[in-house]
Amino acid sequence: MIQVSNLCFSFDRTPIFNSLDLQIEGGEILSIIGPNGCGKSTLLRLLRGHLRPQNGEIHWGQTPLAQLSSRELAQQVAVVPQTTHIDFPFTVREMVAMGRYPHRQGLFSLAGSNDDKAIQEALALTDVVELAERQVTQLSGGELQRVLLARALAQDTPVLFLDEATSHLDIDHRLELAELLVRLNREQHKTIIQISHDLDLAAAISHRILLLSSHGDIVALGTPQEVMTTANLHRLFRVDLRVEVNPYTGTPQITPLINTSTRQLQHLRIHLFCGGGSGRILLRRFHLAQAQLSAGPLNQGDSDHTTATALRIPTIAELPFRPYSSAVLEAARKQLATAAICVIATNWWGEGNIECLDLALEAQSLNKILYLIDPQQKNDFTNGRAWRKIEKLQRQGALCLRHEDHLFEQLQIDTTGVAKDHLPTKTS
Repeated sequence: MIQVSNLCFSFDRTPIFNSLDLQIEGGEILSIIGPNGCGKSTLLRLLRGHLRPQNGEIHWGQTPLAQLSSRELAQQVAVVPQTTHIDFPFTVREMVAMGRYPHRQGLFSLAGSNDDKAIQEALALTDVVELAERQVTQLSGGELQRVLLARALAQDTPVLFLDEATSHLDIDHRLELAELLVRLNREQHKTIIQISHDLDLAAAISHRILLLSSHGDIVALGTPQEVMTTANLHRLFRVDLRVEVNPYTGTPQITPLINTSTRQLQHLRIHLFCGGGSGRILLRRFHLAQAQLSAGPLNQGDSDHTTATALRIPTIAELPFRPYSSAVLEAARKQLATAAICVIATNWWGEGNIECLDLALEAQSLNKILYLIDPQQKNDFTNGRAWRKIEKLQRQGALCLRHEDHLFEQLQIDTTGVAKDHLPTKTS
């Protein structure tokens, strides 16, 4: 029904999708899951033509998206947005009636009997009949979300997009929405594409689930049983969890494993290489664990630099959008010399940061302990030079770990055994 081929899209200098291929089947419920900022909402905007890709094609059936008018698209797909700010005091009924505009002959044409029936049914299905004459500016977030859903249902399209539509709903309306989506799919054969952070609910109602990485890559696409595995969810969200079978639905059930132990690392001196958000989790967790942490080099304005500065972590900084100068690299070298452990969380390598690997190799020659967090060869944009340095680090003893929790487990081992020789000694 919807075919995406070789899709490439970036916001300014930030790549979101690179050669994305996706086939959405008519009559399915597809849930899109991934960490914040991975491009889920951007993908929905691309699919309905609100954003234009830099490369690639999107087809609705046999028709290129670019050839469909706004009216034709509005007759094909209705959208329940994540958030909407409304200043004008429309009544709930007026807001829901807006969903009927694509089916009218003109902007000022009068509503017909079919319109009235569609509006009334949408109000009833979403449990907002009693709110019909209330102004939308007086509604709670959950009530407004149900009104937006009612507007989309009144639009009466074969395809429905939902962008975290359950985010403001209480549990009873959340379950009612899930049941309603299943009914619409089964009885009216609607194609439903939803973005969801409710993993259990998505697994319970979806025919297929699309997992997107933080870089907009497809991690997995398939049935909930095929996709919702411990390994896949670890890779996406970097948390400990258990995936079991729900005894009532037979679908995957995800239980996060909350670690209530307090890991204190105040005796460890650690230097962190990161950038572009790759260090956001470690910066926070090392700070909470009271590790003696330093970071850099990082460009000012980088999200990791912002986090490190807010947490008052000593950071070697370069001016925005500048390559690292010899003075900055020397400062990082001196900072690194005071650390016992070096952690490389950077998840992409280019000409602007490859020198960090040279610093890591120097640190390794000084018997520093090195950890690499989930390095990926596909993220080397230096014609293989960065990956060869990473392989050299591993040959010389750097330990490669899948995610941050594994690092903390390893550091707990090191502080009681292997790395004691590398701990800083107290001076009188």
